[in-house]
Amino acid sequence: MKKTTLAVLFSLITSVGFAQHVGIKAGGTLATFKGENAKNYDLRVGYTGGIFVQQHFNDLLGIQLEALYTSKGARNKYSSGSNQVQDSYRLNYVDVPLMLHFSAGGLFIDLGPQVSFIANARYITEITNSSGNRTTTVKSDITDNPYSIDFGYVAGIGYRAPNKLGLEVRYNGGLKDIDDEGAAAVAGLERRNSSFSLMLSYLLN
Repeated sequence: MKKTTLAVLFSLITSVGFAQHVGIKAGGTLATFKGENAKNYDLRVGYTGGIFVQQHFNDLLGIQLEALYTSKGARNKYSSGSNQVQDSYRLNYVDVPLMLHFSAGGLFIDLGPQVSFIANARYITEITNSSGNRTTTVKSDITDNPYSIDFGYVAGIGYRAPNKLGLEVRYNGGLKDIDDEGAAAVAGLERRNSSFSLMLSYLLN
């Protein structure tokens, strides 16, 4: 898995020499799960950041390739007897979207598919007693439990100022259930990644 991720990043870096524009970006995410078995999950705050390269065909249309380290997952709160329980999935991926990039007068739209490689993942349970004075936290490494590769799509809109700074909002939807592999696959759970991100970016050249 790590070798695959490094190969993807190396391919992106070597493509910089053929790109018209190279940039960096970073921001925050609001992530959760979607699907038949994800109705009780809440949003989880995360982060994203990485590099991107653009190759323009003309003034309006081009392609954009990115490598982003992104924190996803979801939270689920419920009561167990007199205790309050919060289960959290913290799933970190290397996202590699390849998108059509439409731009005009500073405004831009990005649309395309995305492949994501799991970097590390944790399942965290926090149990707070009825008085709220004591919390027990249990952390489990589940990096090998969710499927190692996710397939999805991205759609975003933004604006880039003349000083090369950009601001964009993006939606990232997963197409594959995170439980396709591992013990949960037996139960046939239907849960897919879903996240919004708000990012600042800057063109370096």
